[in-house]
Amino acid sequence: MIHKEMTILQVLQLYPEAYKVLESFGMKCGECMAVGEEDLEKSARRHNVNLLVLLAELNKLAEETNS
Repeated sequence: MIHKEMTILQVLQLYPEAYKVLESFGMKCGECMAVGEEDLEKSARRHNVNLLVLLAELNKLAEETNS
């Protein structure tokens, strides 16, 4: 399960295809220097993204990948 305290790098290491979800929210994480330091909560706030919606989409991807 992906949670708000995970860094973007942690998410991408577990689920490389998560970059598509992040980009769909306008989060170009591959270009950002904070990818290894910033957690999802801070990044969502910085990009004016609804954290709950982001987490739902990321966890949906995680479930699909794990099944």
